[in-house]
Amino acid sequence: MPRSDTTLKLQDVAPGALFLLAMAVFAPRLGLPVDYEFDEVYHAYTAGQYVAGNADAYVWDTTAPRPGVAYMWNHPPAGVLCIAAGIEIWGDTAFGWRFASILFGAAGIVLIYRLAMRIANDRALALLTALLVLCDGMYFAQARIGMLDIFGTVFALGALDALYDVLTAEDGRLLGPLLRTGLFLGLGIATKWNAAYLAFFCGLAVLAHGVRVAVRSPEVRGKVALGILAGVGLLPVLVYLAAYIPFFSTGHTGAQWLELQKQIFMYHTRLTATHPWSSRWWQWPLALRPVWYWTGAAAGGRVVNGFAAPNPVLYASFLPAMVGLAVRWRKNVAALTVVLIGFFGQWLPWALVPRIAFSYHFLPSVPFGALATAAAVLALHRRGGGWRWIGWAYVGAVAAAFVFLYPILVGLPLSPAALNWRLILPGWKLR
Repeated sequence: MPRSDTTLKLQDVAPGALFLLAMAVFAPRLGLPVDYEFDEVYHAYTAGQYVAGNADAYVWDTTAPRPGVAYMWNHPPAGVLCIAAGIEIWGDTAFGWRFASILFGAAGIVLIYRLAMRIANDRALALLTALLVLCDGMYFAQARIGMLDIFGTVFALGALDALYDVLTAEDGRLLGPLLRTGLFLGLGIATKWNAAYLAFFCGLAVLAHGVRVAVRSPEVRGKVALGILAGVGLLPVLVYLAAYIPFFSTGHTGAQWLELQKQIFMYHTRLTATHPWSSRWWQWPLALRPVWYWTGAAAGGRVVNGFAAPNPVLYASFLPAMVGLAVRWRKNVAALTVVLIGFFGQWLPWALVPRIAFSYHFLPSVPFGALATAAAVLALHRRGGGWRWIGWAYVGAVAAAFVFLYPILVGLPLSPAALNWRLILPGWKLR
C-alpha cells in the first residue's frame, strides 16, 4: 500500500514540478535585450500592433510607420495572438512579448512528459525525456523569444498526443480523440503553414486506422467516417478561420482574406532571400549551424551574445537512437507511428522546401529525438554493468554541454576568448 501511495503522489506532482522547473530555467534574464531580437522585429512588433488595434498590421499591402520593424502578415495570426496576450498582461516590453513563449515552453515540457509516459508507460523514460529537452539550447532559446516556433511545437505535441488516443481508443470511442487531433492541427496550421506536413501524416495515420476499424467493427463504420470528417477534415478549417476573427473585427473583408492567403502562398514559394545563419535540413540533427539572435558589448571589453544553439551532444544521438527505438518498438505500432511522425514527419519534408530555412525549423522534431535518446539510455541502464555507466555518463555530458553553452544562450558577459571556446563547431563561428 505505501508503494502505491508513493507512486500516486509522484504521478500527481511530476507535471506541476516539471512546469515550475521549466519556468525557473527559462525565466532568468527574459527581459534582455530590451529591444527586439531577430524575428521579433516582425512577430513581437506585430503582436504589439494587434494590441494597439492597428488594422494595418494584419495585411500585406501596408508599411510599418517606423524603421527597423515590419508587419508580419506572411504567417497566419494564431502565434502572434499568443504573443499579444502576454503584451496585454505585461505591456509592450521585452518581458511582455516573451512571456507567452516561456509559458508555452514550460507547458511543452509537461506535454513531452505526458506523451512519453502514455506511449511508453515508463515514468523514468518520461522524466528523462523531459529533462533532456530542458537541456537543449534550441528549445531553451525558442521558449524565450517572441517568435512563433515554440507555439507551433506545443500545438504539434498536442496533436500527436491526441493521435495516440485515436490509435489506441476503443472502436466506438474515437470521436473525442479525433476532435482533439483536429483542434491542435488547426492551431498548428493557424500558427505556421509548415504544420501542414504534420497534418498530412496524421491524416494518413487516421485514415489507415479508420479502415482497420471499419473492417473489424462494421457496426461503427458510419460513426467513424463522420468522426474523421469532422475531426481531421472540418475542425482544422474552422480553427484556422477562427484565428482570423480579429482580422475581420478590425474591418477587413472576405476578399482581403482570400488575397492574403494568396500573398502568403506566393511569399513562401517565391522567397529568394538569403541569410548568413540559414542552414539546410540535413544539417539540423547534426547541430552544424545555430542561429545568432543578438549581440552587444559589456564592461571591460567583454561581449554578450544570444544564440539559438542546439545541444550538439544531445543531437548526436538522435538518428542512431531513432533506429534503435524503431527496432525495439516494432510491435508497438501506435507508439512507433506517433514517434516516427513526430520526428521524421516534421523534419524530412523540409528537404522539398526551396526557400531558406533555419535550424529552429527542426524544433518540433526535438522532443521525439529526445524520447528515443532517453529510451536508449534506459536500455543501457537495464543491461547493467559498464553499459549502465556509459548511458548515464552520456546524460551527464548532455547536461554539461547545456551548462557550458548557457552563457551564449542568455547573453552573459564573456571575454572574446571565452565566447570563441563556445563556438565549438566551424559552422558556429560568426561570419
